Amino acid sequence: MNENTGKFLKFNGKRIVMLAKNGTWWIAIKPICEALGVNYNRQFQNLKNNRILNQLFAEQQMVAADDKLRKMVCLPEFAIYGWIFQIESNAPGLEDFQWECYHVLYEHFHGSITGRKELLSEKVKAQVEISRCMNTLNPEVAYNHKQATLKLNHINARLRKLDAEVIAEERYLFDT
Repeated sequence: MNENTGKFLKFNGKRIVMLAKNGTWWIAIKPICEALGVNYNRQFQNLKNNRILNQLFAEQQMVAADDKLRKMVCLPEFAIYGWIFQIESNAPGLEDFQWECYHVLYEHFHGSITGRKELLSEKVKAQVEISRCMNTLNPEVAYNHKQATLKLNHINARLRKLDAEVIAEERYLFDT
């Protein structure tokens, strides 16, 4: 079994232990409830009643606050933030965290959509500029540039061959 408890999550100033098991990071919900100041039992009931999250939670052996191994109700890391987002409580700090969740989600999706749109716009502008340059380029100048480049490449190849022959002759002189 592949397990690792070396990863921690800082949450509201508290350190939350995460457990890696078979490639998935699991986070116990009780320490998060304590960090947020919300009732664990109520949140566990809400978790069990949630159509999506009730499919995801599992009991995992984790190191509890008292440094003892205990079976704790955990969610995979990818689901933790959505679970916190849907908690309903008047606990101080919870609302601040949820506002942060709104902003993170907005920035992620807005950035993905507008970022892609901006990149596509830049690509179109670059393609138009390349096309404009190719259309205004004098065909005779382009041909001469191509011929000069080919000639230069041929000269460089001949120089490399000549250098290799000279190095081989010099090596022969010192081998005797």
